[in-house]
Amino acid sequence: MSEYSQAIAAQCRVMACETKAASVIELMDDLWRYALRAWRKPGVEHASLCLQDDFSAPVSLLLMAGWLGEQKYPAQPALATSLSDYARQWDTQKVMPLRALRRAARRPQWSEWKRLLRDAELEAERLVLAELEQMVLAQPRAAEVGDTTRAWLLLLLPESATCQEQAQHIEAFLSALEADAAG
Repeated sequence: MSEYSQAIAAQCRVMACETKAASVIELMDDLWRYALRAWRKPGVEHASLCLQDDFSAPVSLLLMAGWLGEQKYPAQPALATSLSDYARQWDTQKVMPLRALRRAARRPQWSEWKRLLRDAELEAERLVLAELEQMVLAQPRAAEVGDTTRAWLLLLLPESATCQEQAQHIEAFLSALEADAAG
């Protein structure tokens, strides 16, 4: 299990722990709770990190697409563009510098600094998901029947429609998300 996954698991334990103060759980957004649940599903982490590292796809957009599909939000091209632009800018300006520092921190005596960077990176991911969720909730919503996750992924990551390898990772991501729902 990667260090990043261990941090996610720690967040999940906090979320699941009934003895923690209710205010801690109430502060967690619906999208963040979804992201924590999704990340624990077998295959989601691997597919997400492949898309992030090999194709510069912000994980926040993958998780956003899954959440929008689960919530049955109809795919909206204008909203997808706004969400994608915001997430990509956030990722470039805030998340990627933290990730680069964390990955470069290889000396054993830097383990505490690396842990703090990991926690800061995770918090940056939580904050961008909160912002993206607010952008979605500010829009009028019409009910949608059927699976909208694939449509959202195509709108949020349009390059996946023309890249065979990226499309395969998207399919793995979708399969991992759907496996829990079907099983």
